[in-house]
Amino acid sequence: MTHNVSTPTPQSPFVIPPGNHPPLYVPRRSRSAPAEAWQEVSGEIHDEWIEIAMDKGFRIDRRVRDRYHVVLECEECGAHVAQKLFTLRTASVACTACEDTRRREAAKLAGLHFLGYDVDNAHYGFYRAACNHTLRRQFELVGRAARGEVEARCEICHLAREEDEAIERGWERLGADPANDPNYRMYRHECGHEQRVARANMQSGHVDCGACGASWSARSSVIYLLDIRHGEDHVLKLGYSNDPERRHRYQLGIPKDASVTILRQVEMKSGSVACSAEKTMHGTLTRHLTEAVVPQTEFGHLLNTTGEVYRPWARPEIESLLDAVVLAQASGGVKV
Repeated sequence: MTHNVSTPTPQSPFVIPPGNHPPLYVPRRSRSAPAEAWQEVSGEIHDEWIEIAMDKGFRIDRRVRDRYHVVLECEECGAHVAQKLFTLRTASVACTACEDTRRREAAKLAGLHFLGYDVDNAHYGFYRAACNHTLRRQFELVGRAARGEVEARCEICHLAREEDEAIERGWERLGADPANDPNYRMYRHECGHEQRVARANMQSGHVDCGACGASWSARSSVIYLLDIRHGEDHVLKLGYSNDPERRHRYQLGIPKDASVTILRQVEMKSGSVACSAEKTMHGTLTRHLTEAVVPQTEFGHLLNTTGEVYRPWARPEIESLLDAVVLAQASGGVKV
């Protein structure tokens, strides 16, 4: 689905003033003034002003616009910054150019390209994401993304993914949850019924239609065996899903730099049959191969599950149980 979003024009922090002068960084509230307004004006620059500017890390270059403004040259970056004399004399003065540089560097670390400032809100700016969409973000949030604390995701692409996930399951995403729960969305099933569904359940396919009863448990599923390696950690994960690839990539919490191999996949006729067979296998392994069971205290940093994790040397026994599931299903039963 295509999403058309109108984007306000990002605001530049500087103007090109008349005369042979470098770019002039101007205060946010003055950025609507045209470049011609920043014409140099005559007037004395008092020694008192010079001393105050030096104490605050600036050199006064010239007077500009009117008798209330001066141009400061930042001792750190050399940029020219317009400032009111009153502000210079009575308050702390920050270099707008240095601030702009920090925001552009933070954007780059967050995987974004800084486009400019929001005219209406001093705490927001506009960014271009890797997908080429334009995002409006708080500077504080981009700073957190630069430090790796959060992800600066694109709402347009995220919405498209949610819509695709729903379509794959036979649903249509209608919008946000009417109850304002951020974990839920409103969906319409292909039978026409509308209901709230947790997005995590839509992703995994564990969703039932409240009207027609079409259920994830009635659809075909897969019992899988994963080989997971990360640093010195090496374990096997046994489980079931109608999409093992999505399961291990997005739902198990496995580190992105881990090596994951699907060792075995056994097709099952339904999710409920897969669930029953998998639980039987776990029961057998727990009773007869206790030492192969990895406690959660050992794999909790590697997987977000509570169990069904085994030592690598248990693979032959697990494969044998999977073979038994294949034979049992072929003969009309699934008991192991």
